[in-house]
Amino acid sequence: MINDGIPDETEQVCREFQSTMNLKYIFSGQRNTQGQTRWRVPGFAYNIGARLSEGNIFIICCAEMFHINDTINYLVQPLIENSKIIGIPTVKDDRNAQFLQHITDNNGSFDIKLFENNKCYLNAHNPFLISVHKEEFFAIGGYDEDFTGIAWDDNDFTSRLKKNGCTYQQTKASTIHLYHRRFAGGKRNHPEYCYNEKLYRERSGQIVRNEGREWGRITGS
Repeated sequence: MINDGIPDETEQVCREFQSTMNLKYIFSGQRNTQGQTRWRVPGFAYNIGARLSEGNIFIICCAEMFHINDTINYLVQPLIENSKIIGIPTVKDDRNAQFLQHITDNNGSFDIKLFENNKCYLNAHNPFLISVHKEEFFAIGGYDEDFTGIAWDDNDFTSRLKKNGCTYQQTKASTIHLYHRRFAGGKRNHPEYCYNEKLYRERSGQIVRNEGREWGRITGS
């Protein structure tokens, strides 16, 4: 398990499940960019996972996604026949924490009506939960590791997949983005948000990234 950002409870959770799962905690630390210390984006961890992978289909997923049905199977199936597909689910947002409270009270079980009655849909084209073929991930150089901290790295990744010929395909997969504390205020004025937006716009015509350097590795700053 790779923690790509600020130290939190991830290591404690990892230790809690070490007896039942083959888990190893790695803190990837910070990187220095233009004289400033910045946190790495989640894409840095995705790149490391991609390098270590043995399968041909990647599931890129936020940690807060709760799968309603046979989600992974539905996302994988279209890519077996066509590597240019980006599989997407129906995504809803647990904005008021009602679903999280429900499954907490019921030890992980849930009433499907609670999901069906939720009208807060999220844009499935953003990689809250998507399937991507390994071949396509590597063709564009994975996530751009020059992005830092928060925002725009996902937009950059999916836009480059599309520019390289990939297309979205809606599947039968269903998932809900469980409630968690969101970025509190002033996001658009945050230095790392502004840094990433500028980088995204400057590189909008460049499909392949991380060229000329080793990427998907923990190699220091």
